[in-house]
Amino acid sequence: MTTDSNGAFPGFDWGLPVEPPATTTAATGGNRSQTLYRKWRSQTFDELVGQEAITRTLRNAIASGRTGHAYLFCGPRGTGKTSTGRLLAKAVNCLDPDPRARPCDKCEACRSIAEARALDLIEIDAASNRGIDEVRELRDKINFQPSYLKKKVYIIDEVHMMTEAAFNALLKTLEEPPPHALFILATTDPQDIPATVVSRCQRFDFQRIGLEQIVKRLEYICQEEKIPAQQEALETVARQATGSLRDALSLLDQLIVYSGGNITIEAVHLMLGVMNIEAVSDFSEALIAGDLPGGLEQINKMVQAGTDLKRFNRDLVEHLRSLMLLKANPSGKELADMTTEAVARLQDQAKRVELAQVVYFLKIFSGVDYNLKVSPYGQLPLELALMEALLPAQVAPAVAPAVQAVPAAPARASTTPSRPAASTPPAAPRQAVPTAFERAATPPAQPEVKSAANMVEKLVNSVAPAAAPEAKTPDKVEVNVTVSGEAGVDEADMAEIAFDLVQQSWPKVIKSIDAQSKMIAALLKEARPTSNRGRQVMLSFDYQFHYNKFKDSDTNRGIIEDHFSKVMGQKIIIKCVFDGGDKDNGNGGGEGGGKGPKSPSGPGGLPENEKVRKAMDIFNARSLD
Repeated sequence: MTTDSNGAFPGFDWGLPVEPPATTTAATGGNRSQTLYRKWRSQTFDELVGQEAITRTLRNAIASGRTGHAYLFCGPRGTGKTSTGRLLAKAVNCLDPDPRARPCDKCEACRSIAEARALDLIEIDAASNRGIDEVRELRDKINFQPSYLKKKVYIIDEVHMMTEAAFNALLKTLEEPPPHALFILATTDPQDIPATVVSRCQRFDFQRIGLEQIVKRLEYICQEEKIPAQQEALETVARQATGSLRDALSLLDQLIVYSGGNITIEAVHLMLGVMNIEAVSDFSEALIAGDLPGGLEQINKMVQAGTDLKRFNRDLVEHLRSLMLLKANPSGKELADMTTEAVARLQDQAKRVELAQVVYFLKIFSGVDYNLKVSPYGQLPLELALMEALLPAQVAPAVAPAVQAVPAAPARASTTPSRPAASTPPAAPRQAVPTAFERAATPPAQPEVKSAANMVEKLVNSVAPAAAPEAKTPDKVEVNVTVSGEAGVDEADMAEIAFDLVQQSWPKVIKSIDAQSKMIAALLKEARPTSNRGRQVMLSFDYQFHYNKFKDSDTNRGIIEDHFSKVMGQKIIIKCVFDGGDKDNGNGGGEGGGKGPKSPSGPGGLPENEKVRKAMDIFNARSLD
């Protein structure tokens, strides 16, 4: 084995102190090896960003000497929970004689905590120390007096990760800790913490930090670090951080390295893979103008530039949300975090778009993010969303007739003047192919079920036509065609509407009314057409309450007639009847032909229906009890 020039074996550790390589402050930039969010962690309450209410409460508690024994800090990541815990630990151990100046960040106690060399500040990560054994060890050590600080402070981060057994073991100690101990629990999920633990702590809820506050903090750090940065670039970084100052500082740290110490908006776009605000604005302009080719061109440009489409879609949704808030409240109070230029751009777009249209766009594009994440077809989900947002305005005129009944040709008059003859059924009208949405919304056609009463009625009409009294008015002729009605035409001159067509059209009528009034549509779901005469349709209700809503309201009844006429292709008159029977708690039938309680037979055991009695007479039948 060979030795070096000093007689030592190379690569062998003799346990002797080794001097680090000589470095200069200029070469290392002081403490530049430390990440920005650690280097610029708040050291006093004045430096804490965006949590003014919490800061004021803790300051007053320290100044008055009314600090608690356990605190629970809740809120999103990067909002200052752990930093506030360290500030509180410094404040309760600060040696400054003025309580209102604590923490001073100058005394030995404050400096030891800031430099992470205080033995009496114990930080525990509950994600990796979550079991009952760790809690038992904590309980055993907590009774020991602090080494040199006034209080021993335990900061338990991500406390919601602890097991139920660990929480139970901590309860008694958390409720009555030694006088020298202070617990600070931090979590992003307070709903996972047992109520028994929460009740033993003073709870503080941290809020997301505003965009303007994050931008000001980034500007200050860039000035102190002597790094030039564009205002628009810092605003983009702050917007991507979504209220987390730690995330903003991490992005800023990356940008400093990427840009070589000169942060520009172009560097932000390239590093983060986001489009500038003009690209989002141009795409939204295409949406507002209904420019489908322009929107597709924008998507193609983003794909060629390698833009992260998921991030672009999130920016687009945020832009549309801001536009919606501005339309709902023109004062723009909800847009306080946005720049003046961005607000002016939104105000210009708000003049050219309706609120309902913006809400429609938001509903479509807010669901695209997941599809972009899981879809193997690249930009296809975004293109389909664009199609869905713009195509309805172009195809609506072609689709609308599909939900309406096309008027049929009028019936041919008979040569016999005394009695009109039935016309020959015309060819079935050609309708547009229904869309997938219409097919899903329309219930499947039910097979025609001929009741016994209908069969008996037809039998009576064919066997004993002379038994029916001669009507003074022209007899009605039942034909399976829909005749278009004209204003001023008497009901007696109209051919009878086939009742099957009336029943088939009823779901479409309810669907058409639902677009205007969901309340009326919901009430009509408990109603059904029971018969018709000419253009008059009898609408039966099973409940007195629903019947009164339409019997006493010409407006509600007019809505039904308008939509029914639209679907049937001619003027329809609605007559409401109550057919509740036993459903109305024995109140009997209502006005307009209600049947009331139904009895199987009339006097003498014979059915009350006249036609049924005629049939029983023809066949010499009798009623069975």
